[in-house]
Amino acid sequence: MIGRIHYNLLAICCVFPLLVNASEGGDDKTLDHLAEQWLEQIKQPVVQSVQLGEEAAAWQQQKAQSLSQQQQDLGELYWTEYQLQKQQRYLASLQAEVKQLQQDIATINALKQELEPQLEIWYARLERQISADLPFDFDERKRRLAFLRSAMDSSELPLAERFRRLLDVIAIEVAYGYGQQISQEIIVIDEQPVQVNLLRLGRLSWFYMTPDEKKLGWFDNQSRKWQPLAVNEQGDIRLAMAITSNKQVAQIVNLPLGAHK
Repeated sequence: MIGRIHYNLLAICCVFPLLVNASEGGDDKTLDHLAEQWLEQIKQPVVQSVQLGEEAAAWQQQKAQSLSQQQQDLGELYWTEYQLQKQQRYLASLQAEVKQLQQDIATINALKQELEPQLEIWYARLERQISADLPFDFDERKRRLAFLRSAMDSSELPLAERFRRLLDVIAIEVAYGYGQQISQEIIVIDEQPVQVNLLRLGRLSWFYMTPDEKKLGWFDNQSRKWQPLAVNEQGDIRLAMAITSNKQVAQIVNLPLGAHK
């Protein structure tokens, strides 16, 4: 565009002396006519140059807008691809969790098939243990066992809850095997009810002593009866009862744990 303007100005400079010469040798009308022609010829390129400049500016603006839109579209495309990859990773993690849950369910079902009959085996062993054990707290233990039996037979209780209750009863029975306990009860000796003091040493032995401390004995678990102990077999039963009752300071005692054998 600048080249065209420069060319038109050069043409004007070249023609202008001719117009001056013509004005010296011709009339004014002819000069005016020639001037108008040359002005018209000069005006057209200038107008065209301005139009071309405006078109070029509009094209540049349109190009910039188009480039900006392309960049925006490209950014949106990248964001969409990122979100798609993110969702694909999330979907893959969900599928892995579902697969793991399916494996866990299969494992639980297999364990359930094995555990349900095993619970009955453990209950039967517990029942036999209580029946064959020393009959201390017998009524309470039988009630606890009956309550457990009703829970085992309940279809409303989940298998896990039945297993938990069985473990609770087993834990109580295991605790009976530790420590010592002293109590006062009425027992049958030689088919006669007698008020005595009882000393239980876990599940090892169960001794009795009359209030006057003259008669001492032990519970024979084979015959399921109370048996007297000879004087030379009594050991330190009296002292052990006093220690358990906090009437004596704790010390080592000699007890006839194997006297009945």
